[in-house]
Amino acid sequence: MKNIYLISGLGADERIFHNLVFPAGYKVHYLPWIQPLGPFEPIASYAARMIEKIDTPGEVYLVGVSFGGMMCIEIAKLIRVEKIILISSIKNKDEKPYFYNKFTQYLFNHFSDNFVFKNRAFFVRLFLQSHSAEEKALVRDYLNKKDYSYLRWAVGAVLDWDNTWIPAAPMIHIHGSKDRPFPVRSSNPTHIIEGGGHFMVLNRAKEISELISKFLFS
Repeated sequence: MKNIYLISGLGADERIFHNLVFPAGYKVHYLPWIQPLGPFEPIASYAARMIEKIDTPGEVYLVGVSFGGMMCIEIAKLIRVEKIILISSIKNKDEKPYFYNKFTQYLFNHFSDNFVFKNRAFFVRLFLQSHSAEEKALVRDYLNKKDYSYLRWAVGAVLDWDNTWIPAAPMIHIHGSKDRPFPVRSSNPTHIIEGGGHFMVLNRAKEISELISKFLFS
C-alpha cells in the first residue's frame, strides 16, 4: 500500500489540503499536530512522538506545507520514506530568511504569550496573504486559538531550526514567487509557482496537484 501523509503548516489543520488531488493508488492520511511536552521540546523529540501516528503498513510518502515541510524532513531522519514533497517550506537552516535570526528568537523567548499572540493579527494577515473566503476562515480560526502552548513551541522550533541534513529519499520543493514567510530568494526550490503566495496550496492547487502527480509517477 502507498500511503501519503499530509502535514499542515503551523497552527493549521487538514482543511489546507482540501483542494489538492492525488493520483489513484495512494491512500491519503492527515498527520495531526500533537501537544508539545513544553516550549523547548527538541524538534527531534517531537517528530519521534509524531510518527507514532504513522501506523499503516506499506510505503510512506510525506507532503508538508510550511512548518509541516520542515517536520517532514525531521520525520525522514527517523523512518524510511519513499518520497518527500515540500510546499511553501524550507529544506535546511540556510534557507531561513534573515529575519529568522538570534535576535528575533531572543525577543520571542522573552515576550509574554499575551504580547506575542494577542497582537499578531496584522502580521499573520500580511504574511499569509489570505484573499478568498476559505483562506480568511482558516486565518480567523488560527487567530482565535487560545491555547498558546503549541504556537509557542512551533514558532520557537522554526526560529531555532538548524538542520543541515539532506534526505536520501527523492524530494521536490514547490514554492511561490511571492511567498512572504519564506521568500523564494532565500530558498532553492525545484519548482516555482509564479505569483504564488503562502496560501497557494489552496488557491493554486491545480498546478501543485499536477506537479505532485508527475513526481509520484517519476
